[in-house]
Amino acid sequence: MNTIPELLQNSVHDNSKKTAVISNEEEYSYKEIDDLSSSVSTNILQYPRNSVVSLMLENSLEFIVSYLGILKVGKIAHIIPPNISKENLTEQIKSANPTCLISSKGYASKLNSELINFDVLEANEILSKHMVKDIDNYSNPDDFAYLIYTSGTTSKPKGIGITHKKSLFTTNNIVNILGYKNSDIEVLPLSLSHSFGLGCLHTALFVGSTIILHKNAIDVENVLNSITRYHATTLAAVPATLTKMVENFNNQTKLTCENLRLIITNSTTIPELTVKKLKNIIKTGKLATYYGLTEASRSTFMIFNDITGKEASVGKPAQNVKIKIVNETDDPKKNGEIFINGENVIEKYWKNEEMDHNIQNGWIKTSDMGYFDEDGYLYLTGRVDDMINVGGEKVFPNQIESIVKRLEGIDEAVVIGVRHDTFGEVAKLFVKKSQDSKIKESDIMEYCIKNLERYKVPVSIRFIEDFPQTEYGKIKRYALKDYK
Repeated sequence: MNTIPELLQNSVHDNSKKTAVISNEEEYSYKEIDDLSSSVSTNILQYPRNSVVSLMLENSLEFIVSYLGILKVGKIAHIIPPNISKENLTEQIKSANPTCLISSKGYASKLNSELINFDVLEANEILSKHMVKDIDNYSNPDDFAYLIYTSGTTSKPKGIGITHKKSLFTTNNIVNILGYKNSDIEVLPLSLSHSFGLGCLHTALFVGSTIILHKNAIDVENVLNSITRYHATTLAAVPATLTKMVENFNNQTKLTCENLRLIITNSTTIPELTVKKLKNIIKTGKLATYYGLTEASRSTFMIFNDITGKEASVGKPAQNVKIKIVNETDDPKKNGEIFINGENVIEKYWKNEEMDHNIQNGWIKTSDMGYFDEDGYLYLTGRVDDMINVGGEKVFPNQIESIVKRLEGIDEAVVIGVRHDTFGEVAKLFVKKSQDSKIKESDIMEYCIKNLERYKVPVSIRFIEDFPQTEYGKIKRYALKDYK
């Protein structure tokens, strides 16, 4: 298998009638997914090979078949989150320069009419035409398969093109390390417009398993109910969803998740307490996480059940992936910036020579900080730009956040640096409490004083209903500076 469409073709060949996707309680076989995606392909055949076709749809059957249809005819799928702001959408369209956009009428209305010099195709209309020709695989392994723009939590979003070859390298590692198989049934409440969710789709196509697709993870109870209803074997969810499951729906989570084979999440600061609770819930299955950028996906894997006492780690490098820590002494056991090298690392950014300087001799500068322990496990400590200089002492938000998240009754904790007349900067803590939590500011402050060096203790704590987020669900840390 050399391209993403070949994953689908193999699954169709092996078991065409098997259910590939369940969406809105409707089941679609691999043969139906193949036919519908070929219908999309037929409607965009006229556009040049390797041209960009933008895709802006919510999690749905239409997204999946449109995405695969774009790739089948050798086009590049520019994946746009449907909740994108108009400003961000304008920037992406200018950069991607698509030949057409596949969307719905509601989402397409966000477009600036002055920028529309391309065709706008309505997804449902394409599928209703049933124009299907024999579609050959026009893609090559080194062609770009899809284009995703980073979340832009601190800067302008960057375009990242991923080739078929790099995507399949990552998918193969996921399958081998986490043991995905044909019989798996995965509950998927992740956005397909994000690399985590899209990677889960590729994995299912690779092994020929079944996906239970949710629009999002807002309704945690609905996600849990679908695990029971469809006898799911795996669950993919972001850390915030898993924390809600054990904090706000703990009894139901115990009943529905105890027999899961696998829960997979990503390395966006999963609290140690959440890890410990889930490990106790899953009877024979495993809880795993990974670390990686969109431009260097799944660079490490951590299976928490394999070892105790390393709940804060993101694991060890994947096969054929190298990681080094760059600091004053290049000591991997001391905190420094993380650099990644491997077949999963992009060769350059999309039309961005300035960012290309971050990739030298195959090594990508991540702007993430971290270190390896004596056993070779990687730990993340924060972002280079997030560092807080407290009277000359370097403090990374994650050092404080990970401690605070050990407390019961906290869904999320975020630290930023604020100006201070004496120390230059000090730490300020924002906390989102769990449902029905009675935790007080004094409880958190007392815990910080007991468990942190004095200069790391936040000078103030503010409870917040919810955090400002990007279209990709990442917390906009910089936006918190405007909160009084």
